[in-house]
Amino acid sequence: MGSNPTPRTMSEHQSLYDGIARYINYLLSKKSLKPSTTERKVRIVKSLLKNRVDLSNPDDVVKFLNVCSWASGTKDIAIHAYRDYLDMLGLTTIQLPKIRREDKLPFIPLENELDATISYARCKTCSFLRVLKDTAVRPVEAWRLKWLDIDIVNRCVTITPAKYSRSRVLKISEQTLNMLLSLPRKNEYVFSVSGKTERFTDELEHFTRNYNKMRRRVAKKLQNPRIKLISLKTFRHWKATMEYIRTKDILHVKEMLGHVNINNTLKYIHLANAITQQNDEFVCKVAQSVNDAKELIESGFDYVTDINGLKLFKKRK
Repeated sequence: MGSNPTPRTMSEHQSLYDGIARYINYLLSKKSLKPSTTERKVRIVKSLLKNRVDLSNPDDVVKFLNVCSWASGTKDIAIHAYRDYLDMLGLTTIQLPKIRREDKLPFIPLENELDATISYARCKTCSFLRVLKDTAVRPVEAWRLKWLDIDIVNRCVTITPAKYSRSRVLKISEQTLNMLLSLPRKNEYVFSVSGKTERFTDELEHFTRNYNKMRRRVAKKLQNPRIKLISLKTFRHWKATMEYIRTKDILHVKEMLGHVNINNTLKYIHLANAITQQNDEFVCKVAQSVNDAKELIESGFDYVTDINGLKLFKKRK
């Protein structure tokens, strides 16, 4: 049996709780932030407290960030979150170090690795992953998808943007559309269990944890450790890279991703060039009818030529 908390322990917990509550109120009242940004900053401060970092001592915070295993991007967010915490305390003159973010390119898997991951998922997860693969939307954008956003006639979805990006209408495959339409309608949202926007962050985190468990099982079953590197965001990076390889049109990729600044899109040129240099092998298919050609084009195949009345298509392996 666990011991009862001492008055001192209860007092410490109450003090931490009060500090977090005050920080949340400060962000809500003093900052013009999106709810997701506020939640991220609060999670960072909670993580610092969980690691027994003394937030009243900037040197202790900096020391922890220098030795912890967090990615440079997370450390940069932590510095900005802690800057807000100090401002809340009125300590506006304290200087904090700048974090230099590492320019790390995302992992791009093979398509058959993505498809293998999707094939082992259950109906709802499978539908979610197929939307990510078809459209390159962010996971949070897919989670916001409403039934009214699905255009059955034109087989496309309207995307509500995240991170101040642009709204867009994107095509989905017929298989993805059919899978979406087969899901039960519990509320106005396709994937949300509650239908309450204030619970989206917690719901998506729970969904992501279950997905991560699933991909570890798939990686073990297929004896392919690369599958463990396929995060929900990987589908976006893969689609953007493949779309540039297919079209060689960086502006098209920018619009598809909803980027406001093209500098965020340019990395996919480098990724595409690296992949095409490493892999010049193709899968070739023959279309004997209009329906065959339609299915191949929807699967990402490019038309090559006609031979003896048949149409040849190719797609990189």
